[in-house]
Amino acid sequence: MTTGADVLVQHLIEHDTDTIFAITGAGNLAIIDAIVREGTINIVYSHHEQAAVMEAQGYSRVSGKIGVALVTTGGGTSNVVTGVLSAYLDSIPLVIISGNESSFHCANSADLRAYGVQGFDSVSVLRPVAKFSERIVNPDEVSSLINQAFSTALSDRRGPSHIDFPMDLQRQACQPGHYTKIAQERAITKFDFTSVSSQISESERPLFYFGNGCRTSINLVSELLKKSQIPYAVSWSALDMFDHDDPLNIGTIGIYGSHSANITLQKSDLLICIGTRLAIPQIGYDKKDFARRAKKIVIDIDKSELSKFENFGWTLINETAEGAIAAISENLTVKNSYKTWKSEIHEIKQKLPLIDQIGQVPGEGFVHSAHVLKLLPELLSADALMVTDVGAPLLNGHYIIKPKLKQRLFTSQGLGEMGFALPGAIGAHFAFPEKQIVCLNTDGAIMFNLQELQVVKHHQIPLKLFIFNNGGYGMIKISQENLFDSRLSGSGISTGISFPDFKDIARAFGFNYVRISSSEDLLSSTDLISDSNAHIFDVIMDPSQKYFPRLATNKLPDGKFVSPPIEDLTPFISIELLEKLLGYTPADASFEVRGIHNNGL
Repeated sequence: MTTGADVLVQHLIEHDTDTIFAITGAGNLAIIDAIVREGTINIVYSHHEQAAVMEAQGYSRVSGKIGVALVTTGGGTSNVVTGVLSAYLDSIPLVIISGNESSFHCANSADLRAYGVQGFDSVSVLRPVAKFSERIVNPDEVSSLINQAFSTALSDRRGPSHIDFPMDLQRQACQPGHYTKIAQERAITKFDFTSVSSQISESERPLFYFGNGCRTSINLVSELLKKSQIPYAVSWSALDMFDHDDPLNIGTIGIYGSHSANITLQKSDLLICIGTRLAIPQIGYDKKDFARRAKKIVIDIDKSELSKFENFGWTLINETAEGAIAAISENLTVKNSYKTWKSEIHEIKQKLPLIDQIGQVPGEGFVHSAHVLKLLPELLSADALMVTDVGAPLLNGHYIIKPKLKQRLFTSQGLGEMGFALPGAIGAHFAFPEKQIVCLNTDGAIMFNLQELQVVKHHQIPLKLFIFNNGGYGMIKISQENLFDSRLSGSGISTGISFPDFKDIARAFGFNYVRISSSEDLLSSTDLISDSNAHIFDVIMDPSQKYFPRLATNKLPDGKFVSPPIEDLTPFISIELLEKLLGYTPADASFEVRGIHNNGL
């Protein structure tokens, strides 16, 4: 007899699924059994449903395929919400399959809080944070709903789909359905890009801004840059897509961007943003002041993201990145080599080297996280996979790391939840087991999915786990110091939150342990970084280390809070140098935070 679970497995295989991240439970046993009987799909058994979804994310991000997670009913399904929301915000295609109580328990969904023993209305819970969420109510729907889940995950702006599969329907007889091949996303250009190309030709200081939405169109981007010779910035999500030694690459902009890139942004006269949703961390707190001297063209596949910038006088274009890039390139007539503009950008970079902006030198026995992260790409294999969590590896990492062209660097960007890096790295490993896998974590974030170290041990994954250890939640501590008169609570060992000795953790999970308290310690560990064993590298940071440069809200002596514009990051450069590099008088707030008057120059 062919069951509903058998048909599900048939379609998973037809949709190119070779790995599933799962936790067994009463609500999904029939599906697990069908997968095992069929024998084609590899099941990776996680230790928490949140982690299983994040592992599916890591797999999807590096493989380019749809990640799949399988969970049980009740708490097994409610635990996936964070992972699904993270994928939704970052446009990662996933299919989440949840078991549920038998279908007759789910029938009165409008009236019942609980279904059967431990079920609930998972479809209504997940629908706001997924592209697609439906319950199978008849075995004959299995084929159509699975096909729809996969196609929706890849269509338009990508994201997660969810199928809820009651346990009785998993076991019922079911006719194999029709397999629908997923149509490849096609670029349908509806906008006349002649005007965009004309504006580029008329511009003296143009700038492209590329995001992760351009990842599948990187060859088109390269052709456009070669033809136009226009400088460009990259979002954190697109950091690993470009050559960091390319003179046209100005780096990352935003509230944790670089001085040089942000100043360049504020000098530009035309900014063309493609494939990036321009979140607050990218553009700062004042939309009107973002690229203040530039005409702004924003190209996004998602109309709702474009709506954030209505009534600002920006040109908003609802297009695929692929279609837009191809059309701009096709219509572009190059009339300018931008020699002066490139010379100005080069001068700004020379005056403000990245490593000089990271702030204080650490005390004796500590290492600055930026120094470790700057060295790391050169110590890794040419195609290594790096996954970061929040804190030091996110803020210092996306500022200072320069991945080689075949190396990958990714994290959870939109949600920024603690605990993503370890399961994300595990998922990436199962996409490419032959590649070196590096997890850049923190003492705080590792605790959120610490249990997944057993998955690493079980599968003998040669994970290089860097734990940036500052004895607390550094970002929270900084905010408490800046905004709450240093009244610290729940942000460090002395204020209510503590952490284990990671040497003990290494021993418990079968990792080797290495203590890193200087750059020399890291350099002397090169052989360990490249070997076939799992290691924890305990990076001992100064607990007082700040994450610079950043756009900071400053509290003045009179109690007033002032936020300078995006080009004026902490630690401040002199007002004279800022004016020289901008080429015009800085904003009033830049004078105010320095305690000088606007006529001080």
